[in-house]
Amino acid sequence: MFGDELRKQKYLFASVDAAAVLLAVWGALAIHDPSHTMRDKMLADPAALVLVGSGVLACWILIFRWLDLYRMRGGSIDEALAVCRGNAFGALLAITVGFLTHLDVSRITTLLTYPLAVASVLTFRLLLRLSIRHLYARKEVSVPLVILGLNRVGRYLCDQVIDELTHYEPLGFVDDDADSASYRGLPLLGSSGCLHQLAAEYPSIEAIIALPEAGADRQAELVALCEELRIRWSIVPWLFGSMASGLRLDMMGAIPLIGPRGSNIEGINYLLKRGLDLTVGVVVLALVSPLLAVAGAAIAITSGWPILYRQGRIGMHGRPFQMLKFRTMKPQAADNVHRDFVRQWISSGGGAERQQDNGARVFKLAGDDRITPIGRWLRRFSIDELPQLINVIRGEMSLIGPRPALPYEVEHYEPRHRRRLEVLPGVTGLWQVSGRNHLSFEDMVRLDVQYLENWSLATDLKILALTMPELVGGGGL
Repeated sequence: MFGDELRKQKYLFASVDAAAVLLAVWGALAIHDPSHTMRDKMLADPAALVLVGSGVLACWILIFRWLDLYRMRGGSIDEALAVCRGNAFGALLAITVGFLTHLDVSRITTLLTYPLAVASVLTFRLLLRLSIRHLYARKEVSVPLVILGLNRVGRYLCDQVIDELTHYEPLGFVDDDADSASYRGLPLLGSSGCLHQLAAEYPSIEAIIALPEAGADRQAELVALCEELRIRWSIVPWLFGSMASGLRLDMMGAIPLIGPRGSNIEGINYLLKRGLDLTVGVVVLALVSPLLAVAGAAIAITSGWPILYRQGRIGMHGRPFQMLKFRTMKPQAADNVHRDFVRQWISSGGGAERQQDNGARVFKLAGDDRITPIGRWLRRFSIDELPQLINVIRGEMSLIGPRPALPYEVEHYEPRHRRRLEVLPGVTGLWQVSGRNHLSFEDMVRLDVQYLENWSLATDLKILALTMPELVGGGGL
């Protein structure tokens, strides 16, 4: 019920945002085209107007979703800034589409739409938020809620109820062995025996049983008590405490199945991601082919052959493959330095920057004398990584994904680390735009698992967009 209500709110906010943008367009036309000359020209081809206008509006809302505006619904400063950014991107999109489709839309009208859209979206969102809160405050809609368990899980659930816009009215906690008397202003109401009084006082009360460590017998007793008192209940399964990566609920017919969260890059999602890889990979490879030729010639002239360096890496599900890079080191350079670094990096759990005994800072092979002068320049702008587009087209890598693992790196993995091998490795990834070489190994694994569990096409596009400033600024991949 909680998740369904939040999903319905997202659709409501998206509908209101669309209406606000349409109102802003109408207002801009009223200001800049009071004689309706431009409107009449646009209505001369109503089919094209509806088709293009609907497409632009849909993309406008998708931009809002990309900026997480349907997660932010609380009226914060972050929400207001995201609305400003989203409408700026939407206005630029409208100008571009109008130019390409030769629609007779004034650029001044489009620019006027931007401030009007910001004001109308923020106003409509405020009015919708107030309306929802007014609706949830009504007695016939508001649902009293009690949380059984004043523990870590119970506190987390309390945060979700309080911080989100929901129809639940939390009353407090019930716990036989609580470690405190209140949390966020909600009191400890007593032991499980007080449920009789609460059920009598609040006929529509609901309960969340948040005692995953209590054992199956105790949980069954509480469920039976809620059934006896006609209290609608939900339960945190006992598996929750033993699964570090969280749980997912699936339905196979009428049977609920609970299991650990897995990769979201499966089935149709995999086909969508593979389609993006092939499309962007082929286009970008064609565009940068002159640069590849120049880089290859520079390597051949300055340090001889070979031009490409083929390095064994571990791909999806542990399958080995040969990753392609431009050679940036001297021929036959030993890898024992990097092997030692990787071993220490994984075993210590520290970041790529560490301290030597004498206090000198050592960055990830930053001063490696095996790197050639041309190789140092190629690495700075990540030109050495461009041949990996061939790996992408072959299906050995993806544009976005976990950093490709080395065979001697995987030798040091613990079981939880192998989760990052559930998807194709990427040319860039969430780790690259979140700190790159300054991340610890554990942080990198956490980001990789977060990426594969929560993947969406919008996430890949967002990471690609965030990667470009790193490359232009010479930060490298």
